[in-house]
Amino acid sequence: MSKKISQKRLIVCRVKKGPRVFTFLQALREQQVDIIKLSSNEEELKFSFHEIHLKKIKNIRKKYGIKLNMSRPDAIHIIQFQTYIWLGIMLFILVPYLFSHVVWEVGIEDVSEERKAKIQSELLKLNVKEQTLKNDIPSDGEIRQSLLANNKDLSWIHINRKGSSIHFEVVPAPVNEIKYAPKKTPSDLIATRKGVITYYDLQSGERVVQIHETVQKGDLLASGIIKQGNIEKVVGAEGRVFADYWMEVSFELPKTIKYKELKGKEVTFFNVKHAWEVYNEKRSIPSFVQFLRNVFKVDTHLIYENKTQIVDEEWIQNSFLPLLQIKSNASLSSNGQIKQEKILHIAWSNDKVKGKVLYYINDNIAQKRPIHQGD
Repeated sequence: MSKKISQKRLIVCRVKKGPRVFTFLQALREQQVDIIKLSSNEEELKFSFHEIHLKKIKNIRKKYGIKLNMSRPDAIHIIQFQTYIWLGIMLFILVPYLFSHVVWEVGIEDVSEERKAKIQSELLKLNVKEQTLKNDIPSDGEIRQSLLANNKDLSWIHINRKGSSIHFEVVPAPVNEIKYAPKKTPSDLIATRKGVITYYDLQSGERVVQIHETVQKGDLLASGIIKQGNIEKVVGAEGRVFADYWMEVSFELPKTIKYKELKGKEVTFFNVKHAWEVYNEKRSIPSFVQFLRNVFKVDTHLIYENKTQIVDEEWIQNSFLPLLQIKSNASLSSNGQIKQEKILHIAWSNDKVKGKVLYYINDNIAQKRPIHQGD
């Protein structure tokens, strides 16, 4: 259709008068070239013809050696849809669309600069970085599980994906305030539970139990009284004593769990109708510029699907136990760690699933006990 329109466009031709001009015009008539609005003055002839005859006129001009001055009167009013223009339009459409599939911004909101740098380093290992295809980035669940497992001082991480950006909002875990005995009251360090001593981290006091020895709850670990010859000096024991021990954790789940799963995303592109409605309210140059921006704006909407999960042994092993371990890790001190995990038993009854997990843990088991001087 556009080709037919372009063939009917008029071209204005000017030619200086000369002995061969009228022969040239006669040749045009013989080649069935329509001459439109022929006029003349003292110096030149002026006429118009349809663009479809342009090739014929060029051939006849060469034959008679006539110099022609041709122009399109509508060139400033009509866009000439040449190949390079179509290519430019296609690039104008495709480039934003292709760029919308790339992550251009990764932001982390955290009050601690040190922790922010650590999380950024861990995100790079997970391939969560700028200028990466969205399909190459792990799911929110995988990212959150990895970050929480490596940062026990966090209670949760909010992940917000919007357009071509991903923002992480860090929620620190509540700080457990450790109440120490007043400085005026020196203390010994005793065991809070049964365990095998692995190492000491003392600022003051004297070791009582050797490494690799087993202690019971209430046993003395470090004495706050130091003997110097026959003299006993009360200095108080300060520090931590780490030991390996077993901890049992029970859980109870419904047999069926309902949740929402991210199914995909819907990309809205080239939304002309809405953009035109906004522009039509107030037609102006600024609103037209905004119209072009709205037309090529890329909006991404996440699509969720309601899912039902039957709790079976495989799901407990692969999905639930890693989360339970993260929760158990949060109850340990900053240097505590889970070294081993064992499932004691899992039982299905009525509409519930009950089970017990045994963790082999290394953590601080020391607790202060005041020294009563004069005993």
